[in-house]
Amino acid sequence: MMRFLVLAAIAASFSVPAWAVEVKAPLERIISDYIVPASAQFANTAAGLPDAVMSVCETPGEGTVASLEKVYAQTVFDFSRIHFLRFGPLIENDRLSRLAFLPDPRGIGQRQIRKVFASRDAGVLSPDSLGSKSVALQGLTAFQLIAFDKNGSIVLGAPGENKDFTCGYAAAIAQNVAAIAESVARDWANPDGYRALLLSAGPDNERFRTTKEAVETVFNGLVTGLIVARDQNILPALGSSEAKAKPRRFPFARSGNSILFLKGELSGLREALFNMNLQDLTPEDFQWIFGSLSFEFANGENLLEQLKPPLRETLGEDGSYAKVSLLAITIKSIRDTLALELAGALALSGGFNALDGD
Repeated sequence: MMRFLVLAAIAASFSVPAWAVEVKAPLERIISDYIVPASAQFANTAAGLPDAVMSVCETPGEGTVASLEKVYAQTVFDFSRIHFLRFGPLIENDRLSRLAFLPDPRGIGQRQIRKVFASRDAGVLSPDSLGSKSVALQGLTAFQLIAFDKNGSIVLGAPGENKDFTCGYAAAIAQNVAAIAESVARDWANPDGYRALLLSAGPDNERFRTTKEAVETVFNGLVTGLIVARDQNILPALGSSEAKAKPRRFPFARSGNSILFLKGELSGLREALFNMNLQDLTPEDFQWIFGSLSFEFANGENLLEQLKPPLRETLGEDGSYAKVSLLAITIKSIRDTLALELAGALALSGGFNALDGD
């Protein structure tokens, strides 16, 4: 905190953005150039999930299974790229948790799903009634638990007494995910929706009195996204040592999509940040920050490219544990550069995040 205060004081002596005259360009750019298209891409991909489920349930085989694996993996990837948007449409009506119940260290989702199967709860067979149930039963994480076995193979559509019930439940989840994704994309695209709230700061705006406050909300969303990527999605799986690692705690480990999720998460944060083009508003003495951020993001993405899926099985092979550990360090470095150096240079309150209520 002392470091942040010192940096903020230094930044104040330079030419900082004229927040007093309401600089909206960074917000307009991240909304139009990243958030809207990324949300639309997620909705477009998720829209194909119900048909893929229907096909594998009606005609199980290598072709339909491969198609479902592909659509599901792409849906997870596209979701990961907007996962950091913990403001606006994605958090309204608990949409984020309904799309993916993460993290779930106590296995709440698995326990609730067991109860559903034991009681043959018909409430999970319709997207409408499913939407009113526990968030742990609704989204991509629940789908993973019922559609994939512990070895990462799709079992949806396999013969057995649970086939019809499982397929009905999977279809309801797929339709639910597609509907939520579409609503998120629609709300971000709506010129009179949350984007208007971000772009119309002023005395009559109950949420944002100044554009600076709106920028800080988005900026801190990026900071929070980096914290989540490291503290929730990587560190618990690494454990305290390689011998005590728990690779099944990586997001989407069961379906073999952990690396894909982490790639999307990091690339989404990078693209969103650089689409804001904050270089234009940053004092000359702090321009080095962007080269540093670009270098660190490239390092993180390079480390992910070196990992072999599925990470739940390969962690520990070919130095992968050390690479993921270095990835965690790299993400922390990005977070510190963003929340301390850049926030200080721009006189933003950037050291806080939505996870601790600040």
